[in-house]
Amino acid sequence: MYRQGKYTKKRGPVRGLKSTFKHQIAWWKRLGWKKQVLLVSTPILAFLIITPIATYLYFARDIDDQERLMNRNNTGVEIVDRKGKQIYSFGRSKHHDIVKLKDISDNVEKAVIASEDKNFYEHSGFSLGNILGALYANFISGGNNYGGSTLTQQLAKNTVLTDQRTFLRKYQELSVALAIEQRYSKDEILEMYLNSVYFGEGAFGIKDAAKTYFNKSQKNLTVGESAMLIGILPSPTNYSPISGVKEYAYERQNTVLTRMVKNGKITEAQKQVALKQKLHYAPKRDPIDNGAPHFTGMVLSELYEKYGEEKVNRSGYRVVTTLDLGMQKKANAAVQSNMAFIQANNGTNASLVAIDPKSGEIRALVGSADYNNPKWGMVNMVTTPRQPGSSFKPIYYSEALARGLVTPATVLQDVPTDFGGYTPQNASRTFSGPISVRNALSRSLNIPSIKVMQKLGVDNAITTAKKMGITTLNRSASDYGLPLALGSGEIPLEEMTNAYAGFANQGEHYNTSIIDKIDNKFDETIFTEDKTSERGVSEQGAFLISNILSDNNARAPIFGSSLTVSGHTVAVKTGTTDDAKDAWTIGYTPSIAAGVWVGNNDNVAMYNGGSSMAGPIWRSFMQSVLDGTSNEAFKQPAGIVKLLVCSNGKKADRAGTGTFNEYFLASAQPKESCNVPDKKKDKPKKDEETAMCTVVGKEDLTADDENCVVDMCSVPGKEDLAANDPNCVEGDDADSDGVTDDIDQCPNTAVGATVNAVGCSEDQL
Repeated sequence: MYRQGKYTKKRGPVRGLKSTFKHQIAWWKRLGWKKQVLLVSTPILAFLIITPIATYLYFARDIDDQERLMNRNNTGVEIVDRKGKQIYSFGRSKHHDIVKLKDISDNVEKAVIASEDKNFYEHSGFSLGNILGALYANFISGGNNYGGSTLTQQLAKNTVLTDQRTFLRKYQELSVALAIEQRYSKDEILEMYLNSVYFGEGAFGIKDAAKTYFNKSQKNLTVGESAMLIGILPSPTNYSPISGVKEYAYERQNTVLTRMVKNGKITEAQKQVALKQKLHYAPKRDPIDNGAPHFTGMVLSELYEKYGEEKVNRSGYRVVTTLDLGMQKKANAAVQSNMAFIQANNGTNASLVAIDPKSGEIRALVGSADYNNPKWGMVNMVTTPRQPGSSFKPIYYSEALARGLVTPATVLQDVPTDFGGYTPQNASRTFSGPISVRNALSRSLNIPSIKVMQKLGVDNAITTAKKMGITTLNRSASDYGLPLALGSGEIPLEEMTNAYAGFANQGEHYNTSIIDKIDNKFDETIFTEDKTSERGVSEQGAFLISNILSDNNARAPIFGSSLTVSGHTVAVKTGTTDDAKDAWTIGYTPSIAAGVWVGNNDNVAMYNGGSSMAGPIWRSFMQSVLDGTSNEAFKQPAGIVKLLVCSNGKKADRAGTGTFNEYFLASAQPKESCNVPDKKKDKPKKDEETAMCTVVGKEDLTADDENCVVDMCSVPGKEDLAANDPNCVEGDDADSDGVTDDIDQCPNTAVGATVNAVGCSEDQL
């Protein structure tokens, strides 16, 4: 606390902000204009004087030594997996053999000067007119796209500076350019520029560019070829006639030729000849051959988008990715080992992606079965939207379960149904009658699935999909309609697999990522991936869907043991589109999610669907990844209860024939109870027992009869009891596999083979 005392003066009133500001203005006015100018100009002049001196002193050794100057920024980029193993590297060789100007076509020199710096031989390193023109253009456009740099300034940027668009960097560029002009002749500067500038397609310098684009020497470049190469320089990624937009490339060529005419480098007649010349390009040179070419391509694309292609290729960056090369090798092996079977069934291509559910990090990615296939190999089918078929069902089932609209025990009618003119069929062309939600989803029945979609609503199904990271369902709910229940919307494999990864992570969804961090050439970390999760579906919904999808017994009547992984609990779902144009299998444990797509890029139909075509790849990959690891169960969250129920979904008062345990939301438990016959008191006589029951596979006949505990048609030695019952008349079974010919979809089954409900063994599938 301030106290006035013997040696203190009385404190005046505290000056407010407004008062202080007025005081400073008054002080400024009292200075006079000469002192005002001095105060303002001194720091500016200091900056203008000190910056070029400091810049020159810092780069003096590089500027004075041509070898150092040409190699300082040519450091390339290295991409490694999550454990530091190299995936890809791109570096610049040292310029021991700089191509001399006399060995470069005159057409190149004419094109670059006319297009990039028409006053090159007259200025001293910079052009005041160019700078003022660029400032005006940037002011008009409201951006920072026009640089106004001379060739010497560009050389300074390419060799010792960065491409950062700041006033400080531009001023440093001027000082370095002036120093270069003092040290080297104009021809030497042009020579160094043409040897260091980036032309795209991994080509640094005119020698590489001539070879990469036209497979010829830089000595022999024509007027048209030279104009095309120089036209690429402002934006190599966009203007490349090989991998960019050809229309843009030819527009740029015409612009360069026009400037060459305007600046007297060629005649109008020469321009027209150049425009008519048919350019023959060399095949695309792709340096990616590392076992993960599509993944590497994704990483490079992300880097180019973030920093620019030229900067990345000169950067010296060390990019740590999310890939696990060990797992990648297993993914490649799983795909290749099954391609013979796929091709025998009229398929040509396959893709696989594996994702860590706890982070969204991609651990393995096979974009196509053959990267070198000239027609479709370089197309990344992991990121290409396709119809997922029945693999889409768990997306909306999970939300319906989470909301309590259905439970795993809810009984739905699988019977022919007209949904307002939409009359879908099951894949087997048969119907199962009353069936639980668990069995309906496990056996991928369509009619019950559409009824679940009806309960939830198409709009809510789309909303759930988006919350789970699916971005491609952009049409209206009315546009998709109920066919969306069967996977009619197009979704990339990456997004479908990542949605399943959300189930594995108890409903928490991460966006997929491929880059973990980036270090520069000074070992400084300049980027770290920010991993955040969002709630896709409730913990309870995620658990219930995982429990259903991991129920081997419920799945067995259709899929047998084809989707099991020995020693491990895995949740898995298949999908097949119309005419088997797409085959999917996606599954997961709490630690890894993997998805497989099989098909043809041109949409030609295959002979088989999801479990037969994609299933073996998925199973092979998951088995190889999980071997040697402990089994992981899906964690049961709070709000889930386990109850004893009857086959009709009602709560059982005690254990007995036909009862089983089922999981429910605590808020969606069955309220009604069913009567379970007492084994001693209520057991009916043999004759009554057999008469009241139905044929196996025809449970719908007595679905409402809780006392039907024995199949009257299958009591050994009592066949006469039902001899006059038409429901017990057995059909013909030519291959003796236990499935009558009227529903047997796989005749001539081997003797003793285990078959599914429609008479198909695993080998036949």
